[in-house]
Amino acid sequence: MGIVILASVPMVGMAQSDSHGTPLARSGLGQAQPMAANLSQDPNWLVYGFQRDGISYFQVNDLAGRVQVIIGNTDDVFWTLPAGDSLARVSLPTQQVRHSPNAARVEVYRGAKFSLVRYGRGGDAVWAVEVADERH
Repeated sequence: MGIVILASVPMVGMAQSDSHGTPLARSGLGQAQPMAANLSQDPNWLVYGFQRDGISYFQVNDLAGRVQVIIGNTDDVFWTLPAGDSLARVSLPTQQVRHSPNAARVEVYRGAKFSLVRYGRGGDAVWAVEVADERH
C-alpha cells in the first residue's frame, strides 16, 4: 500500500499545461504581473494561463499590466470573469458579440481547444474565443 501512495506523489505535483507544453500557473490570477509564463503570440499583449480544480483560466493584460479580460474554460464551456477595469466586449461560442466585418483580426493566443482573437482596435475591439472548428 505504501508503494502505491509513493508512486502517485509525482502526479499530485504536476500542473496542467497548455497545448504547447507550457505549465499553467496555480495562483496569481488577476495580478498585473503574475508569476506565470506569457503565452501570447502577439507582442502587444500578455496572456497568462492558470489551472485549478479542473478549470483553466486565461488572463490577458496590456503591456502596462492592466487586466483586459479573463476567460474561464472547462471542457467546451467558456465564460468571462468580471476582472480589471476594462469594459472589454467578449464573444464566446455560446454568446456571440458582433464585430465589424472590416475589423483587423489578430490571434493573441492559440491552444489545442481554442484561440483568443482580437478584432479591431481601441475601445471598439471585440475579444473572441474561437473553438478549433471556427478558426479562420
